Amino acid sequence: MKLPALVLSILLLFLWVLVGSAEGIMGSPLPRLGTFFNPPTGFWTNAATADWTRGQISKVQLEHPLAKGTIFFDRRGVPHIFANTLSEASFLQGYVHAADRLWQMDVSTRATDGTLSAVLGDRTYARDLDQIRKGYRRSAQQEVDTIYQNFPEDAEQISAYSAGINTYINQLAPSDYPVEYKLLGHSPQKWSPYRTMLLLKGMSQALSSRFADAERAATVKTLSPDTYRLLYPDHSAGEEPVIPDASSVAQLPKSRKGQPQPVGRFSSNSEVKPQPLFSAPAAAPQNISAPSKPLLADLHTFPHAFTLMPPDPGNGSNNWAVNARLSNTGYPMLASDPHLTLTLPSIWHEIQIHLPEMNARGVSLPGSPGIMIGYNDHIAYGETNVGQDVTDWFKIEWTDESRTAYVLDGATVAAEIVRDTLFVKGREVEIIETPYTIFGPVPYTEGPYADHAMRYLGHVAVGGQQRKHSSVGTFLQLMRAEGHADYETALRGHVDPAQNFAYADRYDNIAMRPNGFFPVRSSGDGGRPYDGSVSANNWRGFIPFEQRPGQLNPRRGFVSSANQVTTGPAFPYPYTGKFAQYRGRYINRHLEREGVMNQRSMKELQLDSRSLLAEELTPLLLARLNRSQLSDDGKRLLRLVADWDYDYQGNSQATTVFERWKNRVFELTFDELKAEDRDFLLPGKRAWTQLIRKQPQHEIFDIVATTEFRETAATLVQRAFDEILEGLEGGEPEEWAVVRNSRVRHLGAIPGLGSDLITTAGGGTSPRVLRGGHGASWRMVVELGKYPRAWGAIPGGSSGHPGSEAYDNGLEDWTNGRYHELVRWRDWEEAENKSVGRWEFE
Repeated sequence: MKLPALVLSILLLFLWVLVGSAEGIMGSPLPRLGTFFNPPTGFWTNAATADWTRGQISKVQLEHPLAKGTIFFDRRGVPHIFANTLSEASFLQGYVHAADRLWQMDVSTRATDGTLSAVLGDRTYARDLDQIRKGYRRSAQQEVDTIYQNFPEDAEQISAYSAGINTYINQLAPSDYPVEYKLLGHSPQKWSPYRTMLLLKGMSQALSSRFADAERAATVKTLSPDTYRLLYPDHSAGEEPVIPDASSVAQLPKSRKGQPQPVGRFSSNSEVKPQPLFSAPAAAPQNISAPSKPLLADLHTFPHAFTLMPPDPGNGSNNWAVNARLSNTGYPMLASDPHLTLTLPSIWHEIQIHLPEMNARGVSLPGSPGIMIGYNDHIAYGETNVGQDVTDWFKIEWTDESRTAYVLDGATVAAEIVRDTLFVKGREVEIIETPYTIFGPVPYTEGPYADHAMRYLGHVAVGGQQRKHSSVGTFLQLMRAEGHADYETALRGHVDPAQNFAYADRYDNIAMRPNGFFPVRSSGDGGRPYDGSVSANNWRGFIPFEQRPGQLNPRRGFVSSANQVTTGPAFPYPYTGKFAQYRGRYINRHLEREGVMNQRSMKELQLDSRSLLAEELTPLLLARLNRSQLSDDGKRLLRLVADWDYDYQGNSQATTVFERWKNRVFELTFDELKAEDRDFLLPGKRAWTQLIRKQPQHEIFDIVATTEFRETAATLVQRAFDEILEGLEGGEPEEWAVVRNSRVRHLGAIPGLGSDLITTAGGGTSPRVLRGGHGASWRMVVELGKYPRAWGAIPGGSSGHPGSEAYDNGLEDWTNGRYHELVRWRDWEEAENKSVGRWEFE
């Protein structure tokens, strides 16, 4: 970000003070202005020093045995780590993560830990209370204990990474703190492996803790059985699962042009015992009586990162890979773009890690070692969210109002009461008590989940009998993988959040595996609450790795995922979840029609803003509109939609009309699913669209509040159109970009540190997802080959310092659909010649 923008945001803050505001950013008391504006120590220091060391050769002398190697910086501010050992690289990655993203790492882990209020006061109290009573602190500590007891190689890297962060923090004087610390008047915390686990638990919470058990139960009671089955089918005609058909899967990886297929550098880890049944989890921590839902109303002006807000039902992604036959280079290609909440600083941190035995580049998650989406000399990999429901609720029968004992299999069992502390700035410490059962914590005393125990996969400690490394180890192994065997071995350790791992290698193998530890339930699919007085209702174990769905070298020549349903109806383990219904089918259709792809057409598909939902629904709406009675304004509006090509361009008025029309018809259809005293689960758009097409007279279209006649789909379509026309009052519809209101906001919602309105193309169901503050947090396209090449785009930059040129220097290219090459320097000499500066550690 340019210095004037930073200065403007500070002036806005100063203006708030002048007009008498007693509170600062996010409701926290303002720092003393004299301290904040002090020239040598205040925010000016951040603007003055954000970039200057990147353009120089700096000798970094640290008293730590792992402080060896060099971090080179390119013209975009991206760090390139050159080290001799993985532990040295992990140390340097921790060091540069702290240098670039310290406040982001701090606030993200506080959000999971339930310690935001210690800095921000009452505004985040409800959020912290919810995190504590749901057990995220205990879950993170259990994972640390599991890793350090079972996976020494992963523990070594996490320790090295933490040491790098703390070494950087220990060098800082208050004048060096990132500007957000100065605005909020607090200091960096010491890092630890526990905080890395908090960060990853926060990622899991955002991606895999979605549930609607009580809402589904209320819906089942409200609708007739036949209507419920129509609107909420387990599978639908024409669906295209991530793993479409077991018969299309080849069983062995291939070798290319006489090159032997690698047996796997991690083959010693490949023998993993089948996942046994497990007993109830160990005792868990924290909680107190609670409202029916997390009280997050006050937080919508506070951080927008994935770790700080409720799970977004739209969190998803696209990835696909094509084999050599469908590639113009004669080698496979892979594309990956994860869709998450867009923030500045960016969720991801671009990085290259070079060791004597490997050379990888991609994006990392600040707070954790390794590369999460990337490529090396041999393979490329990227992930999308699976979306299966891995949170179940069990109704607890307490023996009395104290909530200290419950009925289980006819006997009385004492609940474990876990006590924890909640710190709120300016208040006394509060002791939080949470009862725990064999199923998990019981967070709530009111609302639809009152007296229900939460069984969540992210809280289950999976030890060394069931896997040979941790989820951290998964990505440390993927970035070093040399072939398909390594890919398979790496995935065996990943527990949660479940991801669709796309894979391609230089040996002409492509693969897709929806992977994580999926629960085996005693009955049902987890979609509705269970009876918690029966222990047999608990989970029975996990689906063995060998029985999880996967695809290797399918006959069609490509693999793809876009958060659609994982498998077809033949899969033997029942499950439910939130699955996308349009992007996956659109991408598959495009790949089938396109034939041979090149890196340009791979990028174009990532940037495609046309919607299959609009393509399928628009003709149905138009066909049910009574055109004979339309006014001239109505006919003009009709022509606007009829001539539309289903492309969500930013300047499109037709997109705006369609979205409002679709949403209003949907709202009118499901008036039955509205009540002040309960929430319901709304159906997916595809089942609704099929009902409009095939059963437009169905009773669901009848509006309950009207008794004089029975509405049909055509009635609702006409009424919604008339309401839109009336609302325009003879004027023009707004452009889609204005209605969508997409911006990349600062993580702390500080004015002036986010982006302006983004006017580019994109919608909620197009491959180029962009809706509100949600979109492609990273785009990557990789060409495999003798020396693979890759291109990427990020809606931000490497630095988290608003005064840095690298704060948002990728945003304009990302907005305009441009990519930069993800260059991996091959050796120290090339890095020295092509870098603009470096830190040499001695």
